[in-house]
Amino acid sequence: MKNKEVITGIIVGIVATIIGTCIYLGYLAYSKDIAFGTLLGREIKYGGISSDIAWGTALNFIAFYAFLKRNKEERAKGVLIVTVIIAVCVMTHRLLS
Repeated sequence: MKNKEVITGIIVGIVATIIGTCIYLGYLAYSKDIAFGTLLGREIKYGGISSDIAWGTALNFIAFYAFLKRNKEERAKGVLIVTVIIAVCVMTHRLLS
């Protein structure tokens, strides 16, 4: 039963990261007056996508604290696992590029 809760937290963490990254990229596209797809292509091409994903993980903190508030510690653990994995991936991308 606990594994299902952790997996649910992992899925919520991944979805929150994707939504947060899209919101951040949408904000950047709006502020720079560029199409979303054009900005996304530039960020991928020039290696700036890792910092965009890092900003996108801000929604994970909201999900994490919401799960803690409702006493869903196992789901919060899943969100935390995703956040740590993303942090390691972003750091690795930054160091190797």
